[in-house]
Amino acid sequence: MDVNKEETTHDLPLLPFDLIHKILLWLPATSLLRLKCVSKSWYHVINSPDFIKLNLSHSLTSNSNKSLILYAYNNSLYTLDFHDLRCRVTELPYHQAMANFASPQQHDFKLTGSCNGLICFRFRDDNLALYNPATRACKVLPQINFKNRLFSEVEFSYDCMSDDYKVLRFAESDNHTFLYSLKINAWEMVLSPPWNWKSVKFPSILVNNTLHWMDCKHKDIKCFDLFTRRYYVLLLPKKVSPTYFPLLAVLKGELFVVTYYFDIWVMKEYGVEESWTRLFRCPSTQWNVITKFASGLFCWNLGLSLACSKDGCKILVACLRGPENFICCDLQSQEASEVEIPSLLPKRFSAILPWVESLVPLSN
Repeated sequence: MDVNKEETTHDLPLLPFDLIHKILLWLPATSLLRLKCVSKSWYHVINSPDFIKLNLSHSLTSNSNKSLILYAYNNSLYTLDFHDLRCRVTELPYHQAMANFASPQQHDFKLTGSCNGLICFRFRDDNLALYNPATRACKVLPQINFKNRLFSEVEFSYDCMSDDYKVLRFAESDNHTFLYSLKINAWEMVLSPPWNWKSVKFPSILVNNTLHWMDCKHKDIKCFDLFTRRYYVLLLPKKVSPTYFPLLAVLKGELFVVTYYFDIWVMKEYGVEESWTRLFRCPSTQWNVITKFASGLFCWNLGLSLACSKDGCKILVACLRGPENFICCDLQSQEASEVEIPSLLPKRFSAILPWVESLVPLSN
């Protein structure tokens, strides 16, 4: 009997390890975490920094394993996967280290950013923490001395030039700006912007290794390059009226502008203002579909996030008002339609951001 088992084992085809490696790159982080138990070689491959970067790059470029992450007022996390006109909602578990900061009954967390599978939380006492929902790894950031620190803004991002995750903070009282580096686990003071950050819309949008804010006062886009630490300005599309404060978004690594009348613009060539291209314009016959959505989104100056169907032909526009406010824009038919969201999603949530599953670690 043992001989038969041995013969059966030898009869099984053996895949070259290079092929196995390529197959693993296509899998989401949660599946890879389970597969680490298969063998020592698989464990070391999946844990290697090069593999983690390649897996993340594949997820970002192939539009797979991507979704939106939503943070509800009851301190619950959800992911929303967009497929055509259907959405799948999943509740994410919390790491105990996160739960220790506040009781579930209190809204003590604030989701301030999402980048490459990591999310940044800000607590009521102004502490910051990074969290990977896929691996459940958590890291509390060191404190810095802020005057009036409860009123400082927070931006979380990834600097691809230095391969480092960074947090930018603005202090209201003395107009100082601080930058945190995950690589060295420390803060440093950097040059403050030449404009008043109170006039810009938070959170920022990360495109081309640069943070972007919509300036509601000057009707332009303020920028901060994470690597060079240079501030500069981009102009809106010439046909976009700044009257209703257009909102910024990112999709597939490109900078988007969404207007009150649901014109969706994309900057095809970064930094070239002539490359602004309109992808979608809601016809007047469908304004009844977007009126309620747009009035809440723009009049209250709420944030929005975009998700894309796998074929790239449909864009999901989501805002903070509630699960009824999800609109699908078909780029081919130029039609807008409401998207039905599963009942698992709460009626109200305080943050909605792009998210992708990843194995990105929180330590060196």
